[in-house]
Amino acid sequence: MNQSSVFQPPDRQRVDEQIAASIADAILDGVFPPGSTLPPERDLAARFGVNRTSLRQGLARLQQMGLIEVRHGSGSVVRDPEGLTHPAVVEALVRKLGPDFLAELLDIRAALGPLIGRLAAQRHTPDDVHALRDALAALRDADGAAGRQAADLGYFRVLIHSTRNRALGLLYRWVEHAFGGREHELTGAYDNAEPVLADLAAITEAVLARDPVAAGAAVEAYLRASALRMIVAYTEGSVR
Repeated sequence: MNQSSVFQPPDRQRVDEQIAASIADAILDGVFPPGSTLPPERDLAARFGVNRTSLRQGLARLQQMGLIEVRHGSGSVVRDPEGLTHPAVVEALVRKLGPDFLAELLDIRAALGPLIGRLAAQRHTPDDVHALRDALAALRDADGAAGRQAADLGYFRVLIHSTRNRALGLLYRWVEHAFGGREHELTGAYDNAEPVLADLAAITEAVLARDPVAAGAAVEAYLRASALRMIVAYTEGSVR
């Protein structure tokens, strides 16, 4: 692939993010394989039509993502993206690999369901009871698909907090963050409020009843059902 054709002038409102996304896509496409060096800053700035300051901000984002390593005297050296787990890298992988990779991420998310439900049922406190009920009410009162999506994320933050497992919280947060900019494409999964409300109500009931088996099954069932809705929403959004 011709390197000069892979970069597009960035959106002026988010210059550094657009630069980082464009170069990340080129790395994932194999234009710049692991161990290779990016073109000099002056050349990259000219290709993007930006100043050196904006370009360096974009490169700093890539370095933070772990996609490049800046070496004095050598320039920006490309790292192997397959060895990285930064949320922004995962977002780039979803963008490039499409619904198959998204499905793999959702499989991981669903696999955490039994553990989340079991621990929440066993360890929740009286404060968690009120927080879960409030989170469920917030979802019930949410206006539109985007509001329900945000409320769903809020509900799971409360649910995972009630597990009292910090490592689980960090792991789930990584999976959650991995969807990053997919929000607009995945929001269609929340068009129909009924299944979301019914499933989260079932989770709440099982957790508050301190039934770890039922709670684990309910969380997994919801995550798998919502995953199917997300795949449909993502696929339909991609073909529009």
